[in-house]
Amino acid sequence: MKTFFSLALAATSLLSGAAAQSFDYAATPTGTAKCALINVAMDESGSMGGDQAFLRATALPQMATELHGPAYNYTDVFVCSGGFGLYTLSNNQKYRHLGCTSYDSNGLIADSSVVAWTANGGLEDGWAGMQFAMEDVTASIGGVDLLTHCSTIDKNLILVTDEDRDDLYSLVTATSIANLIDTNGYILNIIVSIGIDGDINNFGMKIGGAGSNSTVFKFDTSATDNYVTYNDLRPYATYVTAAGATHPHYTELIVDKPGAAWNVNSLRSTGLLATTFANVFVEIKVQEIAASTGSAELGGDPHITTWRNEHYEYHGQCDLVMMKDPNF
Repeated sequence: MKTFFSLALAATSLLSGAAAQSFDYAATPTGTAKCALINVAMDESGSMGGDQAFLRATALPQMATELHGPAYNYTDVFVCSGGFGLYTLSNNQKYRHLGCTSYDSNGLIADSSVVAWTANGGLEDGWAGMQFAMEDVTASIGGVDLLTHCSTIDKNLILVTDEDRDDLYSLVTATSIANLIDTNGYILNIIVSIGIDGDINNFGMKIGGAGSNSTVFKFDTSATDNYVTYNDLRPYATYVTAAGATHPHYTELIVDKPGAAWNVNSLRSTGLLATTFANVFVEIKVQEIAASTGSAELGGDPHITTWRNEHYEYHGQCDLVMMKDPNF
């Protein structure tokens, strides 16, 4: 929720908003552990308390438990987070880094201050929030050096906000943040204020086909796990509404990418819809993280993940070609 006030930022604000980068994204891990890194850029404006509680109490602990479990066998699950939009900060940066920590196999966090977001704010710049969150990942988390401990580090970035972007850091652009996410090896997911085809039961979507081939996650109590998926071949902007300029600011960042857009309004509903949102969000995020290593998998009807890290949902009967080599 926006609170408007006068704010002047010098061009150097972009550099002063985050500590010097410690983790070297370009370096190759040399260890033996299978690691996941979940990075959260959280809106700390006044309307976000319930959404923060969802990440803190439900999504992150469940994701950690599943990643550690026998289906995925991750040795370590690390979480970093930063908050943006908190207007009580003294440095006028409107961003703060909360740190990095780890979760154990029971979903217990080592340092709860890393997810101690607050809801007391105003202007929100989610692009800067994501950039600073990535820059502020430390080389060592809980005494563990990531590059020497891990053999792989599968990375997922989660942006949570209910507004479009306020331009507080003009040096960050749509192109620069998209390139940084790709270069650093993250899969981005956004929990934002959208409406999918006028139905709050449509709680999430993956967008492919240059914006014209989407997989929609729909709440349906008659279905297994209380949801179904369906494909929509219309340009997404023709049937997906959004708060302000959310589409050009955030939704476009996940088009033709492995990540997804999730409807914060469905999350804020009560009852089984919100529970289903939580379960599916966790399920899809865990699948994305596990697929980051470059493997392909068929997870049973309807889950398919390709070597290019593209995720498909298909209900129906057909012949599936798992591998094909025209020279073989």
